[in-house]
Amino acid sequence: MQNGEVPPDRDAVLSRRRLLYLSAVVVAGGASAALLPRWPSPPPLWEAAPNGGAAKPRVTPTRDGPPVPVRARPVYRVQDLLPAAVATAVALTVDDGPDPHWTPQVLALLARHRVQATFSLIGRQAHAHPDLARLILAEGHTICNHTMTHPLTFARGTPAEIRRQVEGAQSAIVGATGEAPRLFRAPAGVWSPTVLQTAARNGMVPIDWNVDPRDWSRPGTAHIVRRMLATRPGDIVLCHDGGGNREETVQALGKVLPILLGRGLTFIPL
Repeated sequence: MQNGEVPPDRDAVLSRRRLLYLSAVVVAGGASAALLPRWPSPPPLWEAAPNGGAAKPRVTPTRDGPPVPVRARPVYRVQDLLPAAVATAVALTVDDGPDPHWTPQVLALLARHRVQATFSLIGRQAHAHPDLARLILAEGHTICNHTMTHPLTFARGTPAEIRRQVEGAQSAIVGATGEAPRLFRAPAGVWSPTVLQTAARNGMVPIDWNVDPRDWSRPGTAHIVRRMLATRPGDIVLCHDGGGNREETVQALGKVLPILLGRGLTFIPL
């Protein structure tokens, strides 16, 4: 769907969903919480090992689609993944959530500007905040597997460790949302043949980015804005709604989105 092509009642529906969620966050319990949809609880994230061994991630089979070819490198541009996308297409990707403080603010900004994005979810976060993970999907965004715990040494792990991170996150996200991600992003954008093979075995296409404002490092709102304004058609833009204080990211998005839309760019979810 291109920018502006929104059914007349969509804004009202999305606004109501956000208000219901935020009311439950601000007011613990009470009548406001009762207004929320009665979603089923996600399954336990960890299961006990036999004979008193260490607990291990609970993994639920999620590979229900056709096999995905193993890629030699991840996707860096929109048309590499979606060849039929309009020439003005760009993709905004939002990593490391969902976060109960910053994700609702990012969602509100995206809804205000009618922008759809792709959220790279950490499995542990999706399990802790399943209502937010579902809200992301309900508002028309897509989701991506971003490993279970986001270890920065992920790509250097053993094949078994990499598999546990990928499949544990897939299981947690499916448990929270009912939907299996078809995209995978490696922590810090570090890849290896084993990572690419594991993503493909789990039915996911690896995605990276080519516009990085390094907002995770909190370099200042002006720096983030300047880097994001370099976005051109076909670019995949990285930003974050989790992993720390994201006030600068929220402020930057509020400035950048209307400018990029004014240039005629079309934000599409991957």
